[in-house]
Formats: sequence, C-alpha cells, structure tokens
Amino acid sequence: MNTLEFVSHSTNEVYRFSKNNTFYFLRISAKPLAYAEKIHAEMEWVHDLVQHGVNASLPILTKDQQLTAVYEKEGQYYMASVFRMAPGKFFDKGNPHLWGTNIYHAWGETMGQMHRHSKSYKPLLKGRQRDHWSKSEFSNPNLQHGKYRVLLEKLQSLEDQIDSLPREENAYGLIHNDFHPYNFMIDGDTITVFDFDDCIYAWYALDIAIATVHAVWWGSPGEDRKSKNEFARRFLDDFLAGYFKHHPLDFHWIQRIPLFMDYRNICSFFWWLQDWDGDEGKLNDFQRNAITEAVKIISDGRSFDGCEIEM
Repeated sequence: MNTLEFVSHSTNEVYRFSKNNTFYFLRISAKPLAYAEKIHAEMEWVHDLVQHGVNASLPILTKDQQLTAVYEKEGQYYMASVFRMAPGKFFDKGNPHLWGTNIYHAWGETMGQMHRHSKSYKPLLKGRQRDHWSKSEFSNPNLQHGKYRVLLEKLQSLEDQIDSLPREENAYGLIHNDFHPYNFMIDGDTITVFDFDDCIYAWYALDIAIATVHAVWWGSPGEDRKSKNEFARRFLDDFLAGYFKHHPLDFHWIQRIPLFMDYRNICSFFWWLQDWDGDEGKLNDFQRNAITEAVKIISDGRSFDGCEIEM
C-alpha cells in the first residue's frame, strides 16, 4: 500500500493504489453508522452486476469476505470500499475514438444491461437496500426570494409531475442515477462504469435522461440552443439503439425522457444552492450567469437546452 495516492475529495475521499501490478481505488466515506447499510447495498448490487456480465468496476472483498469495512475514530465512522480500476480513457469530445456513435451505442448497451438485471435483482437482506426516489426537501430560507424562488418553484413543479408517474415493474427499479461521461472509462468500443454511490430506485427513463443531459453539457459540438437540441436527438437515437438490444421500454416512457432531462437540469442548480448562505459573492461568474439564464428560460415557458425534443 506504499503506492497510495490521493485522487479526489467531494462526497467521499478517493485514493488510488496498486498491488501485484493491478490498480485499485479506495473510497472512504465519513457517514453515520446507519449509512453503512446503504453502502453495503450499493456494493452488493455492483458486485452482482459484474457477476452477470455488466462492465462495471469490480468491488473487492476484504480479508473476511465483506464488501465494506467500517472503522470508528473519536465518534466518527468511516466506511471503506475498494474497486478494481476500470481500463481505458475518459471521453474526449475532440477524439472520434472517444466520443461519437460507437461510444453512445456502447453506453446505451451497458445501461440496458443494468436495467434488465435490475428488474430481477433482489437484495440479499430485505432491509438492506437503496432509497427510493423522493421529492427534494429544501428548508433553506435563502431560496425563498426572487430568482432563487423561481428556480425552486420550477424544481417543485417538475417533481410534482414526476411523483405522479406510476412506478411500474417494467419501468422502475434500481438505477445508477449518475451515469455520465466522467463515470465510465472507454477501452476500444467497450465502456466500464463506476461510481454507483448515487444509485436509487427510480424510473429507467430518468437514468437515460441523466446520461443525455450530461452528454449535451459536455459533448455537444455547438453551444447554442439549436445545436444542443439537435445533438440531444442524435445522441438518443444512437444511445437507445444500444439500450434496446438489452432492455425494452414502452414508448410512453421514452416520450417522458425530455421531462426527466428538464428535471436533471434544474437539479444542477441545487448542487450549489441547497446549503448556500445567501451571500451572492460566494457564487462564481459561471453560477451567477447560469442562474440568470435559467430564470429567463423558465419565465419564457421554455425547457432547458437539449430538452426541446419530441420523442
């Protein structure tokens, strides 16, 4: 373990290390002890996906054959998990080998395999499972005024629509919930997905929408609204061609993908704002400009860039 190297710290601390010429990631989560069950449920599902042929980053068992290890220090609990490093490279918008039809198709295939298996997957312990999708609960008083209230009301409106949707067996199950281009590696025409720590029970169409929104954000050839909408349509054609090889989804759910895309777009603002203290000086130029543009789009009754498509 003398090769241990710090990688990142956002929701979790992540380190990379090598052993016997193989690279691994160590993820450490500082959470209340009760959350250990949620992490174990995540790891159990990912391990099961790999066992069923899905290209995902393999969780490694501890010496006592567990998927997680829990440590306590001064009243704080730490959950440690280890994954085999996925082979390949990250996407590159300017490289046709790392971004284009073949990648979108493989991305869709991988998600289709995951959703197919999700339909039959049962946790080993009934009480040890991931959460179900639910409406956001924001009590931040700084979001109750002006343009921030416009964003909050848009989020609540979309969540009301989503919450009314049926949770059908063929359309709702355990999903990745963050399957974007920085959460998979590309090796030829194969992709390997990782970072399942946002996985929840929700609609399969939401998982597809999340992939599409991020593809538009980071991979559209043009930055104008027309280009993004055209790219979203082309991307989904290729993605769904791969997806449908492994998992059918009724057309009325495909038609709801733009709704879920709009929802993912509005959620992005609350990644910054949910704990915001009301000091606009703490928002950077990009965030301030994005909020201004979003409020204009909402006030005009339009959807976000990329979502103005008919399925």
